[in-house]
Amino acid sequence: MPCGLSMGYGFAAATLSHRNLNPPMWSIMREKRRVFFLTALLIMLAAQPVHAAANSGTFGAKSVIAMDFASGKILYEENADQQIPPASLTKVLTLYLAFEAIQQHRLSLTDTVLVTPEATHAGGSRMNIRPGERVIVREIMKGIAVASGNDACVALAQHLSGTADYQPFVNAMNAKARELGMASTVFKNPNGMPAEGQVTTARDMLRLSAQYLRRFPQALTFHSMTTYVHNNHNHRNANRLLNTYEGVDGLKTGYVCASGYNNVVTAKRGDTRIVAVVLGARSAGARALASRRLLDIAFERQHQGQYLAVLDGPKGRVSAAPAAAPAPAVAQAPAQAADPDLHAARQLADLRASQVRPSADKEAALREAPAAADESPFKLLQRKNGRREYAIQVNSFQSRQKAQRRAQHLEKKGLPVKVVATRLGGSKWYRVLVGPYADIDAAKKTRDKLARGAVSEQ
Repeated sequence: MPCGLSMGYGFAAATLSHRNLNPPMWSIMREKRRVFFLTALLIMLAAQPVHAAANSGTFGAKSVIAMDFASGKILYEENADQQIPPASLTKVLTLYLAFEAIQQHRLSLTDTVLVTPEATHAGGSRMNIRPGERVIVREIMKGIAVASGNDACVALAQHLSGTADYQPFVNAMNAKARELGMASTVFKNPNGMPAEGQVTTARDMLRLSAQYLRRFPQALTFHSMTTYVHNNHNHRNANRLLNTYEGVDGLKTGYVCASGYNNVVTAKRGDTRIVAVVLGARSAGARALASRRLLDIAFERQHQGQYLAVLDGPKGRVSAAPAAAPAPAVAQAPAQAADPDLHAARQLADLRASQVRPSADKEAALREAPAAADESPFKLLQRKNGRREYAIQVNSFQSRQKAQRRAQHLEKKGLPVKVVATRLGGSKWYRVLVGPYADIDAAKKTRDKLARGAVSEQ
């Protein structure tokens, strides 16, 4: 039963001896026990956490989001801005601050941490450190990444705060969260143990995790470990996708009653790395399944080039292809040494998307950006006249003919389509874009229909 509830006492109350009772008395006692048991059961059911019933959506989780790490393009999301307790995903920021302190020479992997009694009293998952024990920072960080040690988090926070009161560390956590653009997140402790007002969102956790991996890729050395031993305790990594899903090499799982089962997971295949977040799954198994499905979809969409782009055309509009034209018009984007889409996420911690400057093509010059954003599901690029327009990138081809055929197929479905030529590295690519839409909700609705296959695909 979730959250440590046990029905044992209900059954214990129903084991009264019936010896030496005459039949009428036994019948009365049996009925009383039945009423007592049912009352206790109803009380316990009323006390159950609501996270299981609250789960909804395609993945059986409260919220999910997935991103192409290199470009910052959002490949899938559901309820990504819903506030949920972070649980042990909090430890990603705790480790972030530790790596940052090492980078700034305020801490070393070989420094020793003196374990306090307060640290060992932390509940939940533990590294099993002991009061008075001296543990080097490297081992403490392994204990956080693999064993998800709440005790290790407190010990590290106390060490960096210089006091048993780790509030200075928590203050630093929240300052860093603001710096990273995690506007919907508040931390109350360094390990994610239940605390009133401690919340995050899938989008904020994506921001944190992406920048964590960008600044400290060496962290995956810890997060990819499947087991860790300390004080004769063998700890297994709760990330079930390690060694079972191609390319997975991190990152962090978590669970508290109020949130359900959470996961930040990353996988790399070839030159493509995906970062995905699942919050509020019903069980550890459901969390693993949701993470697998989300990664599957993200890799497929990244391969197909399907994501929501934002177009910012001149004069407040994006020209549509003439209805009588034999094929959609092709807009020319300027030749670039490298597509800015490939560098935007590397350069900016808050996942802001860079723009491609418009060409001189008077009919169809465009500026476009990846879908990653700060406050909204998609990056909003506002024109000087205040108008915004959105489009969905459905496919990207190196063959102009293939792109035009794809566009013609979508046009037959009644969709507004544009083919945009751009340069990616040293090659020319043709992007098939559906839109523009002046309303972001209309763009999302069309994107979701395309993703579900509600608009017939070939």
